Amino acid sequence: MRPTARLLRALTLGLGLTLGCTADPEDFVHEDDAEEGDSQYGVSEAAAAPGVRVPASLGLQGRGTFYLTFDDGPSARYTRRIMEVLARHEAPATFFFSGANIAGNEPIIREVHAAGHRVASHQWSHVIATSTQFTGFVTRERDALDRVLGTPHPRLFRYPYGAGSTAKETVLRASGYPDGGIGWNVDTLDWCFGSDAYCDKVPMAYRRDYVGWVVSEARRLGGGVMLFHDIQGITASNLDAILTRMEGLGYHFGALPSR
Repeated sequence: MRPTARLLRALTLGLGLTLGCTADPEDFVHEDDAEEGDSQYGVSEAAAAPGVRVPASLGLQGRGTFYLTFDDGPSARYTRRIMEVLARHEAPATFFFSGANIAGNEPIIREVHAAGHRVASHQWSHVIATSTQFTGFVTRERDALDRVLGTPHPRLFRYPYGAGSTAKETVLRASGYPDGGIGWNVDTLDWCFGSDAYCDKVPMAYRRDYVGWVVSEARRLGGGVMLFHDIQGITASNLDAILTRMEGLGYHFGALPSR
C-alpha cells in the first residue's frame, strides 16, 4: 500500500469510533516495511509544532550528541537485529512501541528494557486519535507497558505522525508524561527508502543512498533526536554503517532522560 493510501486508512480508522464505522482503530499498527512513517502526517515541522518539536524540558545536550529513537515496534523480525547493532556501538536508544504490537512480543520489550534502552509509548493505536479516543489510548498503552515490564516504564511519549495538539499535551501531562509529546530533529525517512532503497523525497544525490542521506542530515544539524523505525528492514540492515560513520565524524550517542 502506497503512503497516501496508508495515511487515508489511518485517518479513517482514527475517526471510526466518532463516525460509528465498523473499522476498529484499536488494532491499527504499521507492519514491517510499511511505506509510511511518522513524518508522513502533514503537520508543519517547525520547532514550535506540538508533537514534532523536541521539548526543552528534556534538557538534552547541544551539538555533538545524537539521541537515537525507533518508532512503531516491537518487530519480531527487526528489533533484536537493531539491538545487536546498538550493543556493538554501546549506543543507548529509546523505542516508542505501538500498543497494538505488544501482544506476542512481550519478551522483546523486556529484552529492550534489560539492555538499558528506554521503553516508551507510541500510543495504543497508530492513528491520529480524536480527542475522545486519546486519553484511553494513552492510559491503555501506559498500563500495558507497565504490566509487561513489571515496573513503570519511562514516561516518554511520541504521537503517531507527530500529530500533537495543545489539548493532547494537557492529557499527556495529566497521564504522567511530564514532557508531553517528544518529536525529532533528524528525520531519517527510512520508511520512504523502504524495500526498494529509493526515496524521491530527498535530494537527487541521496535518492539511492540511505546511509549517505542520514549522515548528511546528521552533519547538517550537528546533534539532536533522530527518528528511525524498528519495523524497517533498511534501518536494521544499515544502522551499523550509519553509526560507524557518525562515530567517525566525532558524534556521540546519548540517552533520553528516564522519567
